[in-house]
Amino acid sequence: SSSSPFCHAQEDISSKKLDSVSGSASGSSDDTTTTNSCDITGNAKEESLQDQIDDSFYHPLHSDPSCAEGTIEECWSPPQSTLETEEVTMIDATALYGGNDPSEEQGEGINGNSDSDKDIDAKTGTQEKGEKRKRTVTLDKHWGRDETILKMRDTLRNMGRGKGKKSSENPHANKRPPIFLMPGLASTRLVSWRYKACSNPLLSDVKVQDYVWMNINMLLQMATLDDSCFLECMTLGLNQTDTNDIETGCKLRPDEGLDAISSLAPDSIGSNFLVGGKNTVYAWLTQWLADNLGYDVSSIIGLPYDWRLSPDVMEARDGFLTLTRRRIEAAVASNGEPGIMVAHSMGNNVFRFFLEWLKNEMHEEAYARLVKQAERREMTMRTQQIRELNNAGSSPGWVNVNTQAISEPKDATVEYGVTDQMYKLANSFVSSLDDMWQSYVAGVDEETAARSDDEEKNESDDTKQEQDNIEGSDQSDQNKKRKHPQLWELAQAEGDDEWLEWIKNHIWTYIGLSAPLLGAANPLRAVLSGENMGLPMTEKNARSMELSFGSTHTLNPISTSTGFCDNLNATVSSKSNLACLDELIDGIEKLGGKDPWRNFPALKALLKDRVDWDTDFNPISVKFEECSPSDKPPCVNKGEASFTAKDVQSGEIFKNFNQIWKEENEPLKIKLEQLQKSWWEHPFPNLLNSTWDRPHIKHVIMSYGVDHPTEVGYRYKKSNLVDDKKAGGFDNIPLLSSVIWEEPKSYHFEESKVAEQKTLKESVMLKKKPKRRPLQDGNNKGSLHRSGDASVPYISLAWSHTWLLHATRAMRHSRYYGMKEGDRITDDNVLDSIRVSYRPVGGSDWIEGANHKAQRGDDDGDDADDEGTGADHPHGTKYKPEMYRYQSKGKSRTTGMEYTTAVIEAVGVEHKETTRNYDILAAVFTDVLKNMHDDFDLV
Repeated sequence: SSSSPFCHAQEDISSKKLDSVSGSASGSSDDTTTTNSCDITGNAKEESLQDQIDDSFYHPLHSDPSCAEGTIEECWSPPQSTLETEEVTMIDATALYGGNDPSEEQGEGINGNSDSDKDIDAKTGTQEKGEKRKRTVTLDKHWGRDETILKMRDTLRNMGRGKGKKSSENPHANKRPPIFLMPGLASTRLVSWRYKACSNPLLSDVKVQDYVWMNINMLLQMATLDDSCFLECMTLGLNQTDTNDIETGCKLRPDEGLDAISSLAPDSIGSNFLVGGKNTVYAWLTQWLADNLGYDVSSIIGLPYDWRLSPDVMEARDGFLTLTRRRIEAAVASNGEPGIMVAHSMGNNVFRFFLEWLKNEMHEEAYARLVKQAERREMTMRTQQIRELNNAGSSPGWVNVNTQAISEPKDATVEYGVTDQMYKLANSFVSSLDDMWQSYVAGVDEETAARSDDEEKNESDDTKQEQDNIEGSDQSDQNKKRKHPQLWELAQAEGDDEWLEWIKNHIWTYIGLSAPLLGAANPLRAVLSGENMGLPMTEKNARSMELSFGSTHTLNPISTSTGFCDNLNATVSSKSNLACLDELIDGIEKLGGKDPWRNFPALKALLKDRVDWDTDFNPISVKFEECSPSDKPPCVNKGEASFTAKDVQSGEIFKNFNQIWKEENEPLKIKLEQLQKSWWEHPFPNLLNSTWDRPHIKHVIMSYGVDHPTEVGYRYKKSNLVDDKKAGGFDNIPLLSSVIWEEPKSYHFEESKVAEQKTLKESVMLKKKPKRRPLQDGNNKGSLHRSGDASVPYISLAWSHTWLLHATRAMRHSRYYGMKEGDRITDDNVLDSIRVSYRPVGGSDWIEGANHKAQRGDDDGDDADDEGTGADHPHGTKYKPEMYRYQSKGKSRTTGMEYTTAVIEAVGVEHKETTRNYDILAAVFTDVLKNMHDDFDLV
């Protein structure tokens, strides 16, 4: 009805007819009644679009684009219940949407002939149309109408409330996979752990246990008095350390528990008015999991962290990665099942770092065990049997034990290369174990065997210091040099095996929401010229704070070229047994016939067209001008310098900007050193120099929004004055002249950030210079078919589509790294293994196939079904948006384990909405429930 608080078209579903071919509902003029309670005018759409444009990666304080002015206060807060139902009048049990029996549309009755739905009068032979059987049912608005899924959901929810059935026959009864929540950038509350005096006497001092991110009083003071105290408190010292001076810095730490990531400023006066929906980070998701699936504090584990830091410093200062490992292990032990990692935004990149860190930790742990075994045995042999050992040359017992371990590897999949590697090591080691043992013993002389514990500690500290001083990116090679080579190789093999086993036992499903797999542009802007994060401060002041954050590098753009083997600069691991992405293209296109990419525009752009950050334009450019004091802009053009994602990966952009703009204290040079220390100097590969392959997890589900205006590039201008008397002094910060946006359907626009000179016609006609204009005259259509989610560009979100090919890539051995005869499968079209479905705007059911016109983004906007994104929900998110789902599955040739991958795109859903959009959450956890049933017989 029109009085409904939900801003969407209320339809009499019983009057719709089901198109049996597409499965979508189509109304007729006779029997369809639609009442639209909030018809959006063109002006309203323009205002909404501008609100979306103002949003960005760093804006936790902006009001939600879906929250219209004048709406109820609850628009900013989680509702009393996330369960929403609707009453639907259905006709017959066979009708999905209601309306006429779908068989009527095909001219067939229920029994298979066209007359079976009519009553035949035996006396007269005439036929009369039978009465339709109607019934009213209550359905969930977001979960759809699959009764099996709804029963699974209710079963799990009741189990969470202690109502589940107990069965000694099912070992999984009354157990559930715990959920781990990994927040994104600016999404953990930060608390003060040291008193700080604010220089302005009108400002409140910061006390121990005060919230700083976020603190409503501080925001009010920033807006009305002075922003210096907040800036000083949030800014890190050199090398991401705390500032010890209480006059100039704070000691901030992430708050603890689930509440630390649920809301940033809980129970603050005016928090709804000031920070709105962005104050509540995971509060919506937590309540949704409790209402719908029965989760509670024992099965939802928050993983808060100081989002200002790079991941290595999180571990070095706070032990975050170690704590994450222990929290996951404890929750799995308590709940009895491997868990579900839910990461949002930058949290996905932190999770990637955690997995690589964990692998290296297990390498080190395995090496320490082997060395300890060797040293213990060596000491025993030296004191009891050293003479016999030297004469006989026999191998000690520990060698035989490990030989057996190599010969019988644990469960590991061939596609990850562990089993093959273990067998190769076994073959090479068995023939030379005696020599290895003798070489190890020879390196341990009498002095080493007898040295004291203090001397051992000193040597260990010296070795660590030496390692810390090594410069360069290949720290894994340096690790090998300081370790016994064969023991280290064996430790790596055992560690890889244990790492996969740990993942198998602890992380059953990975859900990535709004994942910037290839980074984002906006954090780079924050470093180069500043981004005020929606806070009441200048971009210059914001930049001084953001330059100290190591986390900005976590989101550096990554070139797609690093994911292909035919790129000379690619960093594809030689230990990977995945086929190269390049190898799949011939098999896709050789069959001919219909366009094989028709259902997969994202994969076509990434694989065939090789779209990269710089395909349509250079993401960062600098225009040089030379002016005299009397000149009016524009001055004499002296050329242009351009930078790509590869320049960010190599650090060249920071070197060049530091040379172009001679700033005091050379902040961008310090930023480059920060990049080297936090990302290049590691015992594992630099993750910012390679694309991310699908992680080794049984089920992976990636979901994100699309078709919001999103920042994808920046234009800077450097003006040099001729005969400048201040020559030799310091420059101001880099001047941002314009921002490049990708907009829905991948149109590119440029927005000026500086005053521009008007043309003569504009001056005479008193016209304003347009701030936004097409990037290229005539054709500003980009190479992709979608735009991003208002924070992350589409190219970065869409890289998850390459994960759908994992099963096929795992079945093939790359020609670059060799293959075994008989192991290579045929070069069929790998896209045939991907299942595609979509859900139309306002729909409740998924339809097999792809909505090609809307999916490609090439429609002219006349078709309302293709243009809209669902109506606004009164709680600040989209209601029933158009959605696309891509699914694939594979099976390990070694263990027989089946694994699945899914990618879900929601049209018109913004970056931060993915944690609270009921339709996205229902779609994601529908797959989770199905997997729970198949894997655990849990629901």
